[in-house]
Amino acid sequence: MKVAVLMGGRSSEREISLRSGQGMAQALRNQGHDVTSVDAADGSTLPAGKEEAAAPKRDAVLKLPLSAMLAAVQVPAVQSADVVLIALHGTYGEDGCIQAALELAGKTYTGSGVLASALAMDKAMSKRVFEREAIPTPHWMLLEAGVPGRSIDTSLLGGYPLVVKPNAEGSTVGLSIVRHPSELDPAIELAGRHDQQVLVERYVDGRELTVAVVGEEAFPIVEIKPKSGFYDYEAKYTKGKTEYICPAVLDKELGRHVRELAVECAAVLGCRGVVRVDFRLTEDDEPYVLEVNTVPGMTPTSLVPMAAQAKGISYDQLVGRMLDMARADANTARATAH
Repeated sequence: MKVAVLMGGRSSEREISLRSGQGMAQALRNQGHDVTSVDAADGSTLPAGKEEAAAPKRDAVLKLPLSAMLAAVQVPAVQSADVVLIALHGTYGEDGCIQAALELAGKTYTGSGVLASALAMDKAMSKRVFEREAIPTPHWMLLEAGVPGRSIDTSLLGGYPLVVKPNAEGSTVGLSIVRHPSELDPAIELAGRHDQQVLVERYVDGRELTVAVVGEEAFPIVEIKPKSGFYDYEAKYTKGKTEYICPAVLDKELGRHVRELAVECAAVLGCRGVVRVDFRLTEDDEPYVLEVNTVPGMTPTSLVPMAAQAKGISYDQLVGRMLDMARADANTARATAH
């Protein structure tokens, strides 16, 4: 099968996207597919097995016009592909933009569609859906970047500590845990560098869990234990900074409940393919949904492959399943249209 892997892009998660894309491209080559790696920032072809090293740094990419991303959908490798595998994280790759371009080009692609991608990327919008569906999520409010902290009634969120983060970013970019009023303005300013809207939510003390949902099936739960106590960008992507336990040690009934919540989250947002749902679990074993990632990290050491391995599914098999689901979803959509 001819496959184009879209990776890189312009977001703050560009480097992680290149790692994900390189790993997935190699997994597909291992299975005999004809694979071309394409940088979504400008449509350039990246050399097989050396994608991460050969791709330009994000600073160079940001000098290109945004319209250069349209070239990624128009290059022959994408136009001729049977399936386009999306390995893009963050803005323009995970938020429905590239999905819309691929829809207009009539291409079959992996993962969620335009609306589900946009909803999941916009944390406030996804929280509105969760609340409508009675899915527990921390109390929150949405601010415009630059709003002074003194104008916020933090008692509505249950007081300090608070989590402040960009409304539409990933990988904890621009995120702060605020424990004192004096820290609020700097946290809002930091988040505002990455997004015009800033989400402020109640900090839920407890265990950090994540659940991969593949199709309509929840994989074994992963517990995340950062050694610094804060699962930030460094803790995520620096070897040895975080301990992972998979399957997480939970009461059987509680584990079932968390997995069912993860599947429900993906369903109410309309997600397809592989997603990852992040939770906080209180000392009283109450789970709260933080967010849904529609294009989760897929480096060979990422959390979704970790969960798959605990289920006896290899990295290559997992990536192959992503292709199978994309083709099945596309066939269903075509049958419905006719």
